[in-house]
Amino acid sequence: MEILSLLLLLDLTSFSQALDFWTSHVDNPKTRISGSSHHYCNVMMKQRGLITRSHCMPVNTFIHETNSTLINICATPSVSCGRLSLERCNKSSQSLKVTYCYTKSFARPPDCGYRAKIDFAIIGVICVEGQPAYLLQP
Repeated sequence: MEILSLLLLLDLTSFSQALDFWTSHVDNPKTRISGSSHHYCNVMMKQRGLITRSHCMPVNTFIHETNSTLINICATPSVSCGRLSLERCNKSSQSLKVTYCYTKSFARPPDCGYRAKIDFAIIGVICVEGQPAYLLQP
């Protein structure tokens, strides 16, 4: 019974990591929000729970691609995440549609002001059990 509980716990941990990735970083199709691209960031950061009463997340990336496109990143050959990292990363084979949201100077909760940069970029992820679980921020 203990082994079954441990396996269930490990599975829930993987599920939780993947859920955090999809909730924090995926917006496809891109949510239509009236106003400027900066307004998009302000609304989405609040809507996705990325602003707390005591913290403005300084940067976040929203990816505007299909789930299958993102899952397929995990099928690419993995590479080292960096000189000091033991983690293995996977990178998209093509540029993907993204919106970067950056806090403006002196942003303080609950009114964290964001500026947006709409771009196409190669993204890097750490995969867990074949699913993107962590996004490597630029």
